Amino acid sequence: MTEETVLHHKARFERPAEYPERFPVPDRFVGWENDYPDYAPPYYVSPAVLLNDASRNPGGWADPEDLSLSYGSPEESFAGRLRHDDKGRALNPFGRTGIAGRGLLGKWGPNYAADPVITCIDPGDNSVKLLAVQRKDNGQWAIPGGMVDKGEEISRTLTRELLEETGVALDMNRGRLVYQGYVDDPRNTDHAWMETTAKHLHLDLETARRLDLKAGSDARAVRWFALTPENICKLYASHSSLVKAALVGLARGAQAGITESERECVERLLQSL
Repeated sequence: MTEETVLHHKARFERPAEYPERFPVPDRFVGWENDYPDYAPPYYVSPAVLLNDASRNPGGWADPEDLSLSYGSPEESFAGRLRHDDKGRALNPFGRTGIAGRGLLGKWGPNYAADPVITCIDPGDNSVKLLAVQRKDNGQWAIPGGMVDKGEEISRTLTRELLEETGVALDMNRGRLVYQGYVDDPRNTDHAWMETTAKHLHLDLETARRLDLKAGSDARAVRWFALTPENICKLYASHSSLVKAALVGLARGAQAGITESERECVERLLQSL
């Protein structure tokens, strides 16, 4: 994906409650290559991010607000080589968002996450189910993912986040890569944005039923979430796209052990989307 071919939507039209109103960004002015002389986005960095400024707080998880105190702005991400503004700050590779600064995100440039997509199929009602958590901040159902710690391997993050948020211990090294790149997220700004690595692991029903689900501190609830067209569309941020990518692979037989009837069940769901 590139900013020339795909326009982010959530990053322009949605925002967390604490963000200021986004400056309007019409489609024709999204890309940085298109001159937008009137563009005047509000600058916002969450107080929570500033409190965790690593240059002031030894235990802080956020980059210094003063870019000169950090290791510099990143030159590339999963999206490729990055543009920079006249202050040396990396620019969102998918274009303008209507807000400058970092918002709720701690890192200048890409903020890396990992999303474990865990599914099963219940032949009793021919439904595909997703292991999902209900977020405390907005009540939306989501993939149980989280941020990659500094120096942490992606597979370790996937396994750790799954355990922390759902109480489930699975080896995500067994998962199949379904996506790695930019995420159209309501938290994104011109200078900070989400990128993720999503891996999919499909479980047989017996294994799924044996799992002892326990919601972590960041979740209201955890459960096997029935994937209907309506429910998929309501998933948090761009999680619907990650789930669809996992389902496409499942329908193509990318996961071992899936039966023909289960594959047909997945195909019917995809056709209804």
